[in-house]
Amino acid sequence: MMNALLTSVRRPRLIVFLIALAGVAGGCQSKPAAPPVSADAWAVVNGREITRDDVERSFRRNLQAPQPPSEEETAAAKLEMLDQLVVQDLLLARARELKIELPDTELDAAYVEARKDIPDESFKQELARRNLTAADMREGLRRDMIVQK
Repeated sequence: MMNALLTSVRRPRLIVFLIALAGVAGGCQSKPAAPPVSADAWAVVNGREITRDDVERSFRRNLQAPQPPSEEETAAAKLEMLDQLVVQDLLLARARELKIELPDTELDAAYVEARKDIPDESFKQELARRNLTAADMREGLRRDMIVQK
């Protein structure tokens, strides 16, 4: 009688254990391992790394202060920039899903409009001061415009 009682108590536990084990094993098999992340990555959004260089470049592109900010202000601004880049990457992924595109002619017109009151030499000096290229500025503008769409 005691054996029958122990068997009837153990059987449900065994069944629950086997179901849980099957669920864990099935869950492990259904998810592929995430690719390794580089040491320079500050975040990963949909498999794309946002690196220190991405944050630095975006920070320099958007820098508005005539004099350099303090260390605390710089750190806070870079963290905010990282947050903005994460949101921007999510929105760009959604734009790709919706097949939202930006024609080169539209980007060219916006780039010319943004530079219209800035003499070429002043623009080049400002790019050099920020350690940026014209391609960096165009890429930032392209991303911003797609997100706005």
